[in-house]
Amino acid sequence: MPTKSRREDTIIKRFLSGYGNRSWADADVEWPDKRRDAAVEAVATRKSDGKKLAIEHTIIEPFFKEKEDFAQFSAALLKIEEDKSLAVPGRWIQVFVPVGTLRNQHKPTARNAIVATIHEWLRTNRLSLPLGDSEHRCAITGTAASCSFEITLNIRAYASSGRYGIHIRRRQVENNLGYVIEKALRKKLPKLMQTTADARILLFERQHMNLYPKLMVDELESRKAQFPDLDCVEIWIVETMSYEKDSYLRFERYENGTLTRSLDFEGSKLLYAVSGQN
Repeated sequence: MPTKSRREDTIIKRFLSGYGNRSWADADVEWPDKRRDAAVEAVATRKSDGKKLAIEHTIIEPFFKEKEDFAQFSAALLKIEEDKSLAVPGRWIQVFVPVGTLRNQHKPTARNAIVATIHEWLRTNRLSLPLGDSEHRCAITGTAASCSFEITLNIRAYASSGRYGIHIRRRQVENNLGYVIEKALRKKLPKLMQTTADARILLFERQHMNLYPKLMVDELESRKAQFPDLDCVEIWIVETMSYEKDSYLRFERYENGTLTRSLDFEGSKLLYAVSGQN
């Protein structure tokens, strides 16, 4: 049960400042989940008429356990980029490692063996990599038994007179966005529906450029029969890719698969507000 101000508190306040033609900008906001567990995140009361708006927020990962996977990836595989001796002059090389490569490798010896094998493969093969996109098999070997398997490295190499070096990235290999959204709905919809309010809003946060809004909307549309309470809730997608760096937020509302409303913020300033878009 959180007690301090959170990142999502600011996102919700930004949304309220532009929602409903700014008619909720001066609303009084309560944070029920800071007082009791399993409560809705925010309840806004509009001063002009006393109407109440219940709001829940959740981050939608592009695939199940994305944050866990990224934490493992960044702690281990990104270290390869620090080896400047791997750089090939005139070449910018992107190496895409399959998502889940380090998953379930709980022993440090197993993780170290995986990283060392990929590192050595790049040292051996970097000079012969063709320009453009290519696929390469990489046999993972090491002292830990769990390290005996093979992965496919996707390589993208560019000729570059300026930027060059080796950059390690992840390649998504599984599509379980539907499961991620279904899990969010099971957790968030009951909180909204048990809260006394005149309207209810669920904010789906999108932190990844490759997680297209249409993919999320399609998964939601296909689950309307399974979750009838969706008819009582407005779902907005909030884009936060540039939030930490530039304080930019974009909120989008889709109805029947079509973008109908949007709000763009830079910091606390509302840049654009579009409604009735067909």
